[in-house]
Amino acid sequence: MSTAWSTPAAAQISRDVADARAAYQQANTGAVAEGYRASLKQQTSGFVGGSAFQLGFLRTADGRTLLVPGLRYHAGLHLLEAQDSIDLESSHLWPTGSLRGFDLGEAGDPAAPVRRFRSRLVKEGSAGTRREYVEVLTAIDAGPLLLGWLYAPADDTPTSKRPLVGTLVAGPGTVGNEPLRPLEPSEAAVLRLFGGRANDVRTFATTQHLDYTRPADIAKMMDHYNRIAVVK
Repeated sequence: MSTAWSTPAAAQISRDVADARAAYQQANTGAVAEGYRASLKQQTSGFVGGSAFQLGFLRTADGRTLLVPGLRYHAGLHLLEAQDSIDLESSHLWPTGSLRGFDLGEAGDPAAPVRRFRSRLVKEGSAGTRREYVEVLTAIDAGPLLLGWLYAPADDTPTSKRPLVGTLVAGPGTVGNEPLRPLEPSEAAVLRLFGGRANDVRTFATTQHLDYTRPADIAKMMDHYNRIAVVK
């Protein structure tokens, strides 16, 4: 029985790994790579956390975690650039879909907490779903619920000088076909996420003096919900 259950899952993982590898190879080959690198050189803004490379980790589609000397992510291009571990003058390009995600920073530094980004489907308004790197705010990114920031350049300034705007998004934490969607930071909208557990979460929020308009507090509510949803 376990074999019958695991075969479709293993096949899906194999397809995901193959798709990720193809996306990486395309981004780093020929005219596509040249276009990406030319665009990166023109950017004076739009990098999450600044244009300087930061120590971090790649989360590969096959489940590996790779330490990288320098990472920088450009939200407008939906592109992560990673310095080569041997030759820092060289870099590799990782578009959305080529990785499970990445981490900026190193664990153990309370002054600069690790920032976790994961490749997830998102949906805004009437637009179709698309894959984006989303900064995860909840304690885990595997659900049941996930809260995160979706970054994009502002629309009212020249392309190369657009400041980043963050949209709060929420939805299922488990990876699947259900996208994350924009979340209004209000009591009604937040509690709606918790369904039959809404009263439990409301009590927790009141006891802990949490604010429904603060993303960090909403993340704490989701962390609480994720714990009780799994245990009960």
